[in-house]
Amino acid sequence: MTPTLEPGGRYNSSGQGNSMPLPTADWTASLDRMTAAIDRTLTDLDQYQAEWAPLTEMPAVATPPELLLTWLERRLTQWDTQLTAAADLASTVEKQLDDRATAVSRWNAVFARWRESLQRMLAPGGTVSG
Repeated sequence: MTPTLEPGGRYNSSGQGNSMPLPTADWTASLDRMTAAIDRTLTDLDQYQAEWAPLTEMPAVATPPELLLTWLERRLTQWDTQLTAAADLASTVEKQLDDRATAVSRWNAVFARWRESLQRMLAPGGTVSG
C-alpha cells in the first residue's frame, strides 16, 4: 500500500483507516525560525563585509601602477596614523608606570628609615625619647 495524505493533514501509511496527524505546524514554525536565523546571519555577514572592505579589498590586477601606488600610499598613511596613536598611548602608559615606580621607591626608602629607627629604639640599650 502507498502512504497517503488524507484531508485535514492526516498521514496514513497503511492505506487503511489508521491515520496519524502530521505535525506540519511545528515543521513550518521550525522552518520559519531557521529562515529568520539565516537571514540575520546573512545580514551580519553583509555588514561585516561592508565594514571591512576598505581593509581587505585589493585593487584589480589590471590596475595601472600609478593607481596601485596611490592605493598603497593611502593604506600606509592609515597604518601610520594608527601606529602613531599606539606609540603615543604606549609612551603615556610608560610615563605613568615610571612615575608610580618612583613613588613606590620613595615610600620604600621612608619605610626602611622608619624600620631602622624603630629597631634602634627597641634594641637593648636603645633610648626612647618622649
